[in-house]
Amino acid sequence: MALRAEPVPMPEKRVTFKHSRGTYYAYYTLRAYRNKQGKPTSDEIAIGKKDPETGMLIPNRRYFELFHRAAEPQKKEHSAANTQARSPCRIASYGNTYSLMEITQTLALREILEKCFPEKWQHILAVAFYMLCEGNVMMYIDDWFDETEVSFTEVLDDYKCSRLFASISYEERSHFLREWVKLRAEQEYIAYDVTSVSTYSQGIDSAEWGYNRDKERLAQVNVGMFYGTKSRLPVYYDVYSGSVPDKSRLVFMMAGAEKLGIAKARFVVDCGFVTADNLKFMGENHYLFVTALSKHLVEAKKIIDAHKKDVRKAVNRISAYDVYALPVEIDLYGLRMIAHIYFDAEKQVVDEKELYAHIERLESDLKRMSKRSCVTNKYTDFFTIEQEKAEKFDFAPDNDKIDQRLSRTGFFILLSNDINLSSCDVLSIYRSKDVIEKHFDQLKNGLDFRRLRTHCNQTTDGKLFVGFLALILRSYLLSKIKENQATKHLTLGKVLIEFRKIKSITFDDSTRMLQPLTKLQRTILEAIGISPKELHESFK
Repeated sequence: MALRAEPVPMPEKRVTFKHSRGTYYAYYTLRAYRNKQGKPTSDEIAIGKKDPETGMLIPNRRYFELFHRAAEPQKKEHSAANTQARSPCRIASYGNTYSLMEITQTLALREILEKCFPEKWQHILAVAFYMLCEGNVMMYIDDWFDETEVSFTEVLDDYKCSRLFASISYEERSHFLREWVKLRAEQEYIAYDVTSVSTYSQGIDSAEWGYNRDKERLAQVNVGMFYGTKSRLPVYYDVYSGSVPDKSRLVFMMAGAEKLGIAKARFVVDCGFVTADNLKFMGENHYLFVTALSKHLVEAKKIIDAHKKDVRKAVNRISAYDVYALPVEIDLYGLRMIAHIYFDAEKQVVDEKELYAHIERLESDLKRMSKRSCVTNKYTDFFTIEQEKAEKFDFAPDNDKIDQRLSRTGFFILLSNDINLSSCDVLSIYRSKDVIEKHFDQLKNGLDFRRLRTHCNQTTDGKLFVGFLALILRSYLLSKIKENQATKHLTLGKVLIEFRKIKSITFDDSTRMLQPLTKLQRTILEAIGISPKELHESFK
């Protein structure tokens, strides 16, 4: 019968006790010797505390580490009365797989996977767990199986993982995404963004040269993704050629999402996607959206210049964000929408410093120039240029133009066609877009997807799909940790380390037990909605 955490026989030799606040702590002597001064001393470690009722040892983690390594010598030291004591024959990490499996059930993710992948859902989940805990290098997955209790599937190696990725078909992925979108169809704004993933492979059709966000001279594939701004969970993703510009892909991304059930979504997108075609597409298809208008566009400058004197007034202050805001109805690219004009005093300070730093760089360039023909618009935007001789020109700051730029510092514009949103609502929705940028960082750094490490189309598509599943789990876990006051200071890496420390011990008589949980481990489990008691009950 499997056992829960319980006292074990106290070692008969090499044990000393230290008393503190009514508790006797047991220490095991590793080595006794004399120091340089000739005084007796010893090296010892704490192995638990004495049970006041039975006199047995309530073990800690160090006990199991010590006696797992020294099981045979320990047997020799036991007296005849203790010959029945069990010896641990395997210690494995249990907390990560148990916790992640509980999360899959909470999100109904396991249910959807079983429905869409009836023959291989266990393998897919195991690899997603591994990616979350260790990254996407499959070479070491069999070592992870050696150290981790994965009771729901067989041991996998990198070869089996490659075959698994290649076996995940387009139809299966689409089926899963339809079911997942249906489940996640909540009334929330959906953030959209794109990232690039580099590869050395020449056998991936969609891997092409394009704008590489990591500044690498490598071919890449682009990954577009939708996130729920409230649920903070990935909703949908698509992979397309690395040479296709992001702003031209938005229409196709939305059309593909609509086929999967995202029909009446509300979108928040970055200013880089603001084009006449994209805005018209969203307007004609009745998509509600929030986006930023780039400060470099002529339209943005005109809007700010026309209304800046009316923005910074007490009636327009949004105390929650320490900004001023003024909504103005405008006509842009033939569409009627609301331009929410904001003024941020802190942003003004930063903008002003950046403006003068830019002007100083331009002035330094002009001092090194000898030909008037090299002076482009970026210089004449801030300087007046006069030339009397062919080989020399003079320049001076154009204070009127600089003052005009200064008058716009601190301002920014958000656009929306949702007339029911206040300026405060729009700012809140747009700032929630940061979640997708952080999750892309999780995909590329937390899950180690800066490189694909695949060599053909089928394995690439399958691996990105399993990475998407790992990202769902990671996003949920991180969101729960940061929402809880007791755990919000923890990093996800620290949480995974604590889960890894939750060990299961298998003894030579085939019984098992779970190591006692620390206070921090209990706190983390409770923060993500898992009962420590239920974790122990899973060992019954």
